[in-house]
Amino acid sequence: MDAKREQFFAGHMKDLADRADQGGYPVFTDFLTTGEYALLHRMHRQFSYVKNHFFGGHEDCSHVVGGFFPLDWPDIRPESFPIRCLKIQPASGRYAQPLGHRDYLGAILNLGIDRAKIGDIRIDGSRAFVFCKEEFAAFIQENLYQVKHSAVTCGPVSSYEEIPPQRYEELNRSVASPRLDSITAAATGMSRSAASQLITQGHVVAGGEERTSVSYSCEDGMIFTIRGFGKYRLSIPEESYTRKGKLKITIYKYI
Repeated sequence: MDAKREQFFAGHMKDLADRADQGGYPVFTDFLTTGEYALLHRMHRQFSYVKNHFFGGHEDCSHVVGGFFPLDWPDIRPESFPIRCLKIQPASGRYAQPLGHRDYLGAILNLGIDRAKIGDIRIDGSRAFVFCKEEFAAFIQENLYQVKHSAVTCGPVSSYEEIPPQRYEELNRSVASPRLDSITAAATGMSRSAASQLITQGHVVAGGEERTSVSYSCEDGMIFTIRGFGKYRLSIPEESYTRKGKLKITIYKYI
């Protein structure tokens, strides 16, 4: 994010926080990019006069909406967020063709909807589950009837339990240590020096905060995001080493 966009975003976030504080009701962002999420975390001390929470519509969502709540707001629940989940499925299973994330996203964006209004898209067989801002749910349902060359139907999920869990690509790696530069390199396939540049330039959010120290020690279960590469969850088994003394880890990449 360049300096001008960062300044505009920071000002917008302050406006939202002020509205929540002065109005006494929750105010929400659109779905945040990795850079926006990192910047909002960096700014959290400026918003001590409100509560700041994040949610993407389901557990472990990669794209999340930020919510500003008055300090005396009694109950912050998933239903508090203006997010809806839509189920897209073939109109006729007989003629259904395999469809990917880009196919579904492209069809929705072709309706004229901004990318910031759309969150995660989870594919489960021939069905896709799309998280979107509440105010666009009805429009998508009424106008999305084709994805690529396939006729589809689109409607709300019948229950929260119907939404499939987050899927991951499992990356088994070995690293010299749990330092952030080693973990970033293992996740991206880059050299440690290239990974270090990503970190020092502020492109890595780990444990809910932007980290610019390459020697930051990562912990088991840590969630981290690398701008331009994606979101990951780290698993470090106890006392698991290779014969050469390297630490065995598993990185789960959100897909």
